[in-house]
This record gives sequence, structure tokens and C-alpha cells, in this order.
Amino acid sequence: MSFPRLSILKSGDWLNKLNIYAIIPKKNHIAWATGLVALFLLYFYGYQVVNAYRIARNVESMIPGLKQAVLDKNWENTDKILRTIDSNATEIEYSINRLYPFTLLPGISSEANAAQDIITASRISIASGIQTVNWIKDVPVINEISFDSFSELTEAQKRELLKALSESGSLWEKVNNQTILSLQFLSQAQQETKIPLINSQINRVGSKLTQAQELFAQVQPWIAIAPSVLGYPNQKTYLLLLQNNTELRPTGGFIGTYGILKIRNAQVVSFTTDNVYNLDEPAKAYNTKVPPAHMQKYIKQAQWFFRDSNWDPDFPSSAQNAIQFYKDERGTEKHFDGVIALTPTVVENLMQVLGPVYVDDKIFTSDNLIDTLAYHVEKGFQEEGITIYNRKQIIDDVAQQLKEKLFTLSVDQMRALAPIAFESIDQRQMMFWFEDANVQRIVQNLNWDGRIISYQGDYLQIVDANLGSLKSDPAIKRTIDYTLKVADNGDLQATASITYEHTADFDWKTTRYRTYARVYVPQGSRFVKAQGNEEEIAIGNEHGKTVFGTFISIEPLDTETLSFTYILPKDLKSRILADGYSLYVQKQSGTIAHDLNLDITLPYKVDFVYPDDVLDKKSSTQVAGEWDLSVDREIIIKQK
Repeated sequence: MSFPRLSILKSGDWLNKLNIYAIIPKKNHIAWATGLVALFLLYFYGYQVVNAYRIARNVESMIPGLKQAVLDKNWENTDKILRTIDSNATEIEYSINRLYPFTLLPGISSEANAAQDIITASRISIASGIQTVNWIKDVPVINEISFDSFSELTEAQKRELLKALSESGSLWEKVNNQTILSLQFLSQAQQETKIPLINSQINRVGSKLTQAQELFAQVQPWIAIAPSVLGYPNQKTYLLLLQNNTELRPTGGFIGTYGILKIRNAQVVSFTTDNVYNLDEPAKAYNTKVPPAHMQKYIKQAQWFFRDSNWDPDFPSSAQNAIQFYKDERGTEKHFDGVIALTPTVVENLMQVLGPVYVDDKIFTSDNLIDTLAYHVEKGFQEEGITIYNRKQIIDDVAQQLKEKLFTLSVDQMRALAPIAFESIDQRQMMFWFEDANVQRIVQNLNWDGRIISYQGDYLQIVDANLGSLKSDPAIKRTIDYTLKVADNGDLQATASITYEHTADFDWKTTRYRTYARVYVPQGSRFVKAQGNEEEIAIGNEHGKTVFGTFISIEPLDTETLSFTYILPKDLKSRILADGYSLYVQKQSGTIAHDLNLDITLPYKVDFVYPDDVLDKKSSTQVAGEWDLSVDREIIIKQK
């Protein structure tokens, strides 16, 4: 059997045999060829766009399932969905890449870049989610046990969780860094896109992610050290200083009550509070400590007691002083792992979540806590026939109930409480000092230790010490004015003033306001003059600062201003001329929110100011602004 001979066409002969041009009108060869190519490109690129949109909608449809998997603690399914979303994001990225070179065209290029940035941000966040899920899967107490409150766990389960947390520091640092990077890509995308709908969506997602990141950035450093602070693997004992900021003292308020907290595996072993006089009074027989001169002069005190141990506005210093005072006054506790100071303002804020407390026939809420306690401790105890030594028992009764509420918080309550607690810490209503150097370093980095900070630029802190022996501070409205100008000889001359407006009259808790006021300024500043002072100005150096101090009193319903004028150091002036001007105004611990007025004139033309929503350029060299001192404030002014 024979087969027909096959002839192999030479290269290009198939075109001649096909003769495709024969079926196309000769005059339109180029047009038809162009049309075919255009049709192919339209189909190809159109498909990429449609495919990318289809995948994006598919990803969107997975989000409810992802949320439910997390709520159900189905970590296997959570991991699967995250990886599927990541795979879809990669496919969208490929589709966008296939749109080249159209993505180079004006208008299209910016949107393509924005899309790429959004995808990158998403993939970074997904990677963080997968890492977190993998960690959770390895911690049975989280993975297997359902609980609404930390208190529901057994001590063994708490130990397991605390152990896992203590070993997870590097993971959370990585997640925090990834979140910051994701936000940077979202920010770039928002700047690149010109489509309002996309911009608004990025803004919505970015805003939520920013809030979450800011909260996590505060929590993250604590995660690794929290087990140690909470008594794992060894029990911890803390000295609590309840500083009453209605009677302001340098680190926040008069120490009228103190407490001792013992905690092991995040479980309170014991918690007691006591009237500070029950510690101080017996010590009169053997106390040899001599108080600061102004304490001797204005409150007629020849001995220095635990209740006044916070005379130094640098909290780490005062915290360690308090421990030593406690030991010297023969307190029964032999060792403290740290000191925690808080004001009634903290407790008021926490009670917004914790709810009211009932003691006998009294109800304490976030609105009436301070006034109700103050009345009972200062006056009401007599009406109830309670001795002066037991008048603060009610504080312990309230504290015990709050402790029970605090350590039985639900997960939802913890979530609501976190931002309130962090706000109190930022406002320096609560401060920490820990004996463990590693823990203290993290606290210091977070600026939660109430120290007098080191700062390379200009610096100001005004510190009051109420020596009037009553709770007059709520009646005192303070305004701080800071001006800087160029003197005739070229020096930078500063004036720091504080105006005290006494808004109340004499009553059971309020009297004339008597304060020893100190102003902390850059070390080496040269005193020029003071106004409003009632005694000589004391000049010294503390904590790397020059300090001016004096006494002033303000009668009820009267207003007085105390001001200090001084020359900034020459080395600081040189840095200002070379690098620009910056000022850090540190708030006194325990204060609420003084008014802050700034008026800065510099020896150069101003080009850049921060924050620009506070500072206004009054001239080429002058900047002014009004702020509040609810937290520390910093300004930066650069030259052209």
C-alpha cells in the first residue's frame, strides 16, 4: 500500500498558498491589518481589566467569611481564607502588569501605580494576619478554650498564655513594622489616584488601620514584658501611690492614700490600701529626715514623711524615694518590684467602662467620685461618727470593688477600656517605675515613666506644689504664656509666665492658693528677672535642667501672674541658628489642661512651622499660637 507523497512547503510558502490578502480589498490592507491588531489588543487588555475586577469582587465576597472565621476561632479556615485572598491579590497584580504599556499613558499610569500600592499594602497586612494566626494555632489556651473574661481561666491556663506572650515579642514587633509599612503604601496610593471613589475608600480603610496601628503601637512593646509585670514566672509586689491632684504636688498630687498590690500569674494575691498617716504618725518618734526648706517654711513641718516623698517632679526619682521612705518608716513590706502612681482622674476615666460602685448608702460614678470621696474624707466622716484615722476606709472599700471589676473585665470591656487607659497615661495621670531595667527601659521609651525628659532644643516645664493643705486646685485656672525674642545684643531672651485665676471662695475644701512654683528650662539659662514672686528666686540645676523656684499665693476670686525672664544658653542659640528652633513643653503630672500661649520671634526668616494648625506666622520672623497642655507639646520652626 502506498501513501501519496507529502510535500513540505518552504518557509513563507503557506502564506502564498493561503493568500490571505486575496480576501481583503487591496486598498484596505493596512486598515484591516490595523483593525485586527486593535481588536486583539482590545480583547486582551479588556480581558485583563475585567479579570482584575472579577477577582477584586471575589476577594470582597470573602471578607464576611474571614470575619466569621475569626469570631468562631476557626483558625484553620482563617488561615485558608487569608492565603486565598493573597493568591487573588497576586492574580490582580499580574493582570495589571499585563496592561503594559498602556499603564505608561498619562492619567492611567497614576491609577495603575495606586492599584499596585493598594495590592502591596493588602499583601503586607495579609502576611501579618497569617503570622498571627499561626502563633495563635500554637497556643492551645487561645485556640481551644472559649472565654469572655481573663478571670475565667484557671491559673495553669493563665501561666500557659503568659508564657506564650513572653516568648512572642519579636512577632509583635514584626507585625507592628508591617502595619506601618502597609500604611505607607496606602498613603502613596491616596496621593496617586485621582478617582474620588477610590480615594474615599482608601481614606476609610486607612483611617481604621491608622487607629488600630496607633493603639497596637502602644500595646505592642508591653506584650513581651506584660507577663513579667503580671507576675509570671514570679510573683510581683507593687507600691501604689494614690496622688490626689485636687491638692497638686510635683508628681501629680498629695499622697493621702497608698496601697500594696501583690500579683501572680495575672491574678491578684492581695490588694490593700491605707491612710498614709497610719504609716507617718508612728514614725514621728524616730524620723530624722529633714524636709525641703519651703516645706519647712510654709507648712511648718520639721520632719519629712512618706506623704511628701514626691517633692521631685521626676517620677522615677520620687518613686524610689517613696520606697525608701516606706522602709524607713518601718512599713511591713520588705521588697517592691515597682511603683505605680495614679490620680482620681484615672479612676474617674476607668469608671466610664467599669460602671458605678456602691458603698453602704453611697453611689460613686465617673461624674461624682472625686467630690463624694473628698467630702467624706474631709468633712462627712465626722457626721457619721468615724474617727480621723479611719476616715479613708471608704477609699479602700471603693478600691476593692474597682479591683474586682478590673480583673473580671470581659473582652469587650477590655477593648473599650484600652484607649481610655492609654489616654490617662499620655496625660500623665498614671505613671510607672519598675525595678527590672528591661521593663523600665520600655516604659521610658513609651514616655510612661513621668521623668523630666532630655531634649536638645528649647524646653519648658512649670511645676506647682500646693502648700495650702486643702483641695483648692480644681478652683485654679492656669494659663501659661511663653515668649521668645531677640534681645538688642543678639541673645535669645525667654519669658515664661503662669497666670493663676482663683475661681472659688473659701469653703470646706478651698482656701487661698499657696504654691511653691518651679520653672525648668534648658541647662545653662541665665536668670534676668522675675515678677509676681513673694520671695527671692532660688536658682539651681536638676535633671539636666536649670530651675528657678519661688513662692506665690492667690486669694479666692483673685488673679495673679508669676513670670520668669531668662537668656537661653549660647550653645542652644548656636544649634537654633544651625538647625532651626524646637520647643518641648512638658506638662506637670496630675494637671488637667492648662491653656498654653506661644509667641516666638527668631533671628531668621521662618519657612516651616509644625504643627501648622496651631502656629500662625505673624511676620517673616514671628510665629504665635494657642494650645492646651493636656499632654506634652512640641513645636518646630525651620528657617529658609
